[in-house]
Amino acid sequence: MQKKIYNDQSNEISDWTTRKLKDEAKTYYQSIYEQKCYASSDVQMYDLICNELSERGIEPRTKLCF
Repeated sequence: MQKKIYNDQSNEISDWTTRKLKDEAKTYYQSIYEQKCYASSDVQMYDLICNELSERGIEPRTKLCF
């Protein structure tokens, strides 16, 4: 079985490296939940990225603040 070759320049999220996925997820999270400046497409992209990370065995954690 060949090892998958990742390409951060690809339009397909599944082709991105785990590092790029994590960086993009953090950026979208900040925009959506901290800055509260986003479009519905940003939420969809964030969800797709989180799903891809989950498929790779990486589960994001969120912080709880009161």
